[in-house]
Amino acid sequence: MTRVFRPAAALLGRLRFAHKFAVVGLVLVLPLGFVTNAYVDLHQGQIEFSAKERQGVAYLAPLVDLIGEVVTARHLAVTSGPGRTAGVAGAVARLDRVDGRLGTALDATSGWQAAKGLLQAAERSVDAAAAFAAYNRVTAHLLRLIVQVGDRSNLTLDPDLDTYYLMDALQFRLPVLLDQAGRSVDRTLVDRGAAGDRDGPQVEVSLDSGVVASTLAAMDSGLSTALRNTRSAELRRVLPARLRAVDRAVGALLKELTAAVRQGRLAAVAPDAAVLARGESTALAALLAVQLDRLLADRIAALAGSARGIQLLAGGALLLALYLFAGFYRSVTAPIRRMVSVLGAVADGDLDQAVRVDTRDELSFIARALNDTVAKTRMASDRLAHQATHDLLTELPNRALILDRLDHALARMRRGPGQLAVLFVDLDRFKVVNDSMGHDAGDEVLGAAAARIGALVREADTVGRLAGDEFIVICEDLGDVQEALAIAGRLIEALERPIPTHPRGTRPREVIVGASIGIAIARAAAVVTADELLRDADLAMYRAKRLGGGRAELFDDTLRVAIERRVEVEEDLRRAIPGGQLRLHYQPIVDAAAGAVVGFEALVRWLHPRRGLLQPGEFVPVAEESGLVIPLGRWVLAEACRQAAAWRAASGGRAGPYVAVNLSAAQLADPLLLATVAGTLHDAGLDPGTLWLELTETAVMADATAAREVLTQLRALGVHLAIDDFGTGYSSLAHLRRFPVDALKIDRSFIAGLGGDPEDEAIVALVVSLARALGLSVVAEGVETPQQRERVRALGCDTIQGYCIGRPMAPDEAWAAAGAERLDAISGPS
Repeated sequence: MTRVFRPAAALLGRLRFAHKFAVVGLVLVLPLGFVTNAYVDLHQGQIEFSAKERQGVAYLAPLVDLIGEVVTARHLAVTSGPGRTAGVAGAVARLDRVDGRLGTALDATSGWQAAKGLLQAAERSVDAAAAFAAYNRVTAHLLRLIVQVGDRSNLTLDPDLDTYYLMDALQFRLPVLLDQAGRSVDRTLVDRGAAGDRDGPQVEVSLDSGVVASTLAAMDSGLSTALRNTRSAELRRVLPARLRAVDRAVGALLKELTAAVRQGRLAAVAPDAAVLARGESTALAALLAVQLDRLLADRIAALAGSARGIQLLAGGALLLALYLFAGFYRSVTAPIRRMVSVLGAVADGDLDQAVRVDTRDELSFIARALNDTVAKTRMASDRLAHQATHDLLTELPNRALILDRLDHALARMRRGPGQLAVLFVDLDRFKVVNDSMGHDAGDEVLGAAAARIGALVREADTVGRLAGDEFIVICEDLGDVQEALAIAGRLIEALERPIPTHPRGTRPREVIVGASIGIAIARAAAVVTADELLRDADLAMYRAKRLGGGRAELFDDTLRVAIERRVEVEEDLRRAIPGGQLRLHYQPIVDAAAGAVVGFEALVRWLHPRRGLLQPGEFVPVAEESGLVIPLGRWVLAEACRQAAAWRAASGGRAGPYVAVNLSAAQLADPLLLATVAGTLHDAGLDPGTLWLELTETAVMADATAAREVLTQLRALGVHLAIDDFGTGYSSLAHLRRFPVDALKIDRSFIAGLGGDPEDEAIVALVVSLARALGLSVVAEGVETPQQRERVRALGCDTIQGYCIGRPMAPDEAWAAAGAERLDAISGPS
């Protein structure tokens, strides 16, 4: 093998890389790329062209045959009455089959259907003249359809003389010959039947004869040219005799017609004068169709064989190229192996290696570049190690180094009497700065915060940046917890001071971000890992955030128990949703004026196997934090729709109270929400107008553009939409106008102040006025006293909901309440 490839290796080893690829390109790209692609693509195009022609011939053959049958039917209609023949029916059936296969590809189906309609009309003609005219319309339409099929199937563009003239005869000459030959005789019969034995319209018959004669001459000329140029021995054998037969038959017809015209006695034309011409022309058409198909099939086979030949040639060129590539491979293998060996040593940490290459090509330059890279790597390794363990922006230790130092600090703590604190610092308003002033300003804030934190801690403490606006401070050898709290207090105070920024394109500004700090303490007796300590500090920081921010919170047993309790609730809830532990209670909503129940709000309860019936506040927040709110919401929606459908069935199908279901922000963002609502309504068999979906302002405004699109799709289903807790969020009038909502629910916090707080009363009046201007209804929720009930009525609220009307109740109680004449009149405050 070495001796076989040595010449190629020696040749390519003397060339530079560009020359090597040039040699291979000349051998491989030219024959394979140019010849193979261009030549084979050309042949493939010709094959597809001829295949299209074969489709056209396959469609034309029964079309021409049908013209012959239609001419026969026309003749029968003129001579003996009914023109329907078995031949026409058979030809139509054959064309139906062909159209089913090729009609769409040739765009002929509509034309063929129109032809069948004309043919049916012709068959219903009651007299000879009407039948003659009707069948003439059929043949004219079929001739146009033949031309259309020929155009669609490339027949008029055929490149070979023999097939071109065969197609010309089949497409243009024979159909006209069939039609005009029969028409000339039928015209004399129609005239004779209409006016006795008098002479017929000699001019028309003379013109018909001229068309027949000129068509026959053109066909003879074209087919003679085809015979001179064809390579088909079979065509030269069978065509002349058939052509002569047509010439004799048509010639005899023309002679009889010419004599009749000259003598002025068209009645002398025999009724069957065109029968022989028609039969011979039809036979010639069938012959031409068969020969055309064979010639096209032979052409396709020849083109395919030629394409295979060029592919074989390309294969040979490929083998040669592979040989040269093998030589090229051997010319570079040894140097590359030496380079790989050096790279392996460098990867193992040995930066004293160098590589030597004795070639005169680009590999020598690569070797020198590799040696330079190894030298530079030695200088950059320390810098890379630093970057791998430090934050690029603040130069503080990153998470990896923080965990490493925390592990070492825990090990030292266990050997001494002191304790260790981890402070998790999170900037409170950093996102606002980043979003409003840009990332450059945000980077300035992070840099300033890092500097202030570093300046306030002890020299032995570690300050690191965990991610984003989160910093970690590790304080070792603390005397007590108060010392950690004092450090946290100094940090909060320092981060509350204004930080100067210089946003790009605007004047310098000062921002105040503040910080929330979580503290986790580790003592020598405790068994805790670095990850667990960071987690505890993180949880304590989140408690500081929830309590308003700008403060420090210590991780303690209370927080640990709360976390464990939350985990327990989440696990139980995960089993409760499919386990049938959830219940729905329904709080009535009544008409403010009439007092009748118009709807119910569905409120979920959890019948816990150990803790009894739980209110939503005890598990819904956990569901929202854990992602269980999506399956929980689906269950509530399905159960509420099922119950509403059951109530409607119990009332004999009459429209009853609507049911309102709350949607969370997570559900609104669920891409399957629309399908879930539509599927639930369908499964329950519930009228969409019976379902109201309630969303808070906060949920809607989290992503107003996306929310508008989802709400529009929900409204298109037919369900109604309401904004819940209105007035507590941050929606504006401009946003509210764009949402397809039906109602506003005034938050209970404003209802509670009615009768005692003028501001709350003004807010309620303003909301009602706004709703009226936008064509929305208003629901007052949280109505708990008769005085509040009367005030919301006086202020114009449409419907009322609250303990003054009725508490959430089981489905049976709710159904009974729905039957009360005036629920607000019989329900006092609870």
